[in-house]
Amino acid sequence: MAIPLPLLQRAVANYFLGRVYCVSFEVTHRCNARCEHCHRGPPVPGEQRASADRLVEICRELRPIVSIMSGGEPLMRRDLEDIVRGFKEAGASSRVNVNTNAALLTPDRFASLKEAGIDNFVISFDFPDERHDEWRAIPGLFGKIESLVTNLSAEDRKRVALTCVFNAWNFRDAPRMAEVALEWGVTINFSAYTWLRTNDMSLLIQPEQMDEARRVVAELSEMRREHGHVLTSDGVLQGMLDFYETRRMDGCQAGRRLLVVNPDGTFSPCGLHVTDYETREALLEDFTRNNECSACYTISRALTERPLGHFVRDHLHLLRTTGPDARIEA
Repeated sequence: MAIPLPLLQRAVANYFLGRVYCVSFEVTHRCNARCEHCHRGPPVPGEQRASADRLVEICRELRPIVSIMSGGEPLMRRDLEDIVRGFKEAGASSRVNVNTNAALLTPDRFASLKEAGIDNFVISFDFPDERHDEWRAIPGLFGKIESLVTNLSAEDRKRVALTCVFNAWNFRDAPRMAEVALEWGVTINFSAYTWLRTNDMSLLIQPEQMDEARRVVAELSEMRREHGHVLTSDGVLQGMLDFYETRRMDGCQAGRRLLVVNPDGTFSPCGLHVTDYETREALLEDFTRNNECSACYTISRALTERPLGHFVRDHLHLLRTTGPDARIEA
């Protein structure tokens, strides 16, 4: 089946029961990178971290379609495998992915996380060459990612997706990044930059760059149709352009469709509005009911807010381009 039955069943149940679609478990806010577009990085003094058992309990209560191990840098948690294994054994989440900069992702760690139950390894990717090292402030990172990925088996590469924050500094390189992904035998996704993390408006694609950005997006769409390895749908790519043009995207469903669990086990509506609600119900009542934020169009938001028709169309496209064994991303 193109869409595994348990995943389809969970998706239908969550739709009708009002459950969250995707939960990002920010298992630590600490990170070993210093990215230009992100405020995370230095150690967090006195950071409280919920135990693996507590996070499994939360996931069992929420029952998302997809759980994302994120941060910060999630691989900085030594018990990450215990968390993932607990999610899988409890049937708490249909899919479990990890978002990582890959600096700590050795072949042995890849194998242990895969054994624990990670379905997809989502690796941050900002430039198609050594400029990536400077952007993340981790020397040699591009070469490390290239070596790691290209030495994986063909089967394991199916678990890898590169992900790029599409911004004013790197958008011209996006087609080359997609070519690199194709050469490496992996997929690639794109997400719009938001100023909510750093208040740096210079990374937004500027009005005078929009025509060039449209040409880049058209090229990515053509690569998607031809090869099927660009996971970002035409609708989401167009949404990114709309966001950069208007500087807003209304109708945020944070708390309903998307949710963040903080390192200490409290809840935030997203990673850009950090709160400490004890329950999802409290978050929905206090934040989501009054939410008028329109300042992001991240890939997590874009995917979880897709209309049903877009969801079906996107996956029919994957079937046409990659066949019946295509991986379906929620």
